[in-house]
Amino acid sequence: MFLSVQLAARRLGVSPHTIRRWTAAGFLPCTRTAGGHRRIKQEDIDDLTHLIGGSNHLAARLARERELETLVATSIALGSQLNLTELLAEIAKQMTSLLDCHFCAISEYDPVSRTVQVLADYDDLGNRRPDTMKYAINQFPVSKRVLEQHEIVLVNINDPHADAAEVAIMRRDGDKSLLILPMVYQGSSIGLLEVIDHVRERKYSRQEQRLAWALAGQAAVALQNAKVFAQLRRSDHDVRNLCTALESVTASMRQLADQDTNAALLQMTASVACTALEAIAVVASFAGESTGASATHKPAIGDTGPGNQTQSNAAHVIVSSAPVGDEHLTITVTLPREASHGQPEILSMIVTSGALALEGRR
Repeated sequence: MFLSVQLAARRLGVSPHTIRRWTAAGFLPCTRTAGGHRRIKQEDIDDLTHLIGGSNHLAARLARERELETLVATSIALGSQLNLTELLAEIAKQMTSLLDCHFCAISEYDPVSRTVQVLADYDDLGNRRPDTMKYAINQFPVSKRVLEQHEIVLVNINDPHADAAEVAIMRRDGDKSLLILPMVYQGSSIGLLEVIDHVRERKYSRQEQRLAWALAGQAAVALQNAKVFAQLRRSDHDVRNLCTALESVTASMRQLADQDTNAALLQMTASVACTALEAIAVVASFAGESTGASATHKPAIGDTGPGNQTQSNAAHVIVSSAPVGDEHLTITVTLPREASHGQPEILSMIVTSGALALEGRR
């Protein structure tokens, strides 16, 4: 007697998709009809039931299959994200879905300063919550233990043995349960995943912890890949900007020499620096005289270029000077971000050109 995929699935208590996968792998023999439909012998179904030892063994096998499917799906989802913002959202989505929780916070660990910086905090609907928390791991012994010993730690709010510092924050935020996992990359902790249940205290099964651990490992690799990708994109962005800056400076050399007065030359030098370096503002000073230039459209402070969503709250200043007789031409440039490779050298070229033009006027 031959059974269809649907009937075989019903007999074994699995999904039709599982039957198709077993037959494709050769685990469950089958034949094909003229129309290409699978047909499984009743004897093979009976043998399989006996081989796997009844429902308990079947449940264990199915659990392992679901575990594998989850890991594969997670690996594909995380591996396909190279944009840091989108990756953080995907990590949170996978963790909250896997563990049926309400929030997931992703943090980065700096082993030099021994501090943890929260990169993002998402709820289970994919909404990002504002959180810029940064703390020293010595303030939170549980986080320190997770990072240094590569352990998973569960904190329930009514556990009398729970760390007081963690419980205080949980009570402040109205959380009931907190699962903390390390993100480990090449043997070192690079961050934390914190999964929060807002409604109830939790006790996670071994399978859930095993899956969460594997997902944290995948998240660590994906996070490193995204950071490398962002650095490469930033490098390409910097190279393009430097080429544009060099063209701008080269085209302005003749104009510098053509200025009639020192004031006009200073103004021109400041304008060239402002355009070439995409500065917020530039001040050129010489022999007690100063003038400046500013961007017509000021870039956002802290915008670090492609692939990086983080922002700082401070501008960056670079200064260069060149001698003109007994005096010096000094150019002070305010940038919206830290100077990239090549920008100080471009500024040095501009100030040297300006100094030569001033020297030529003497």
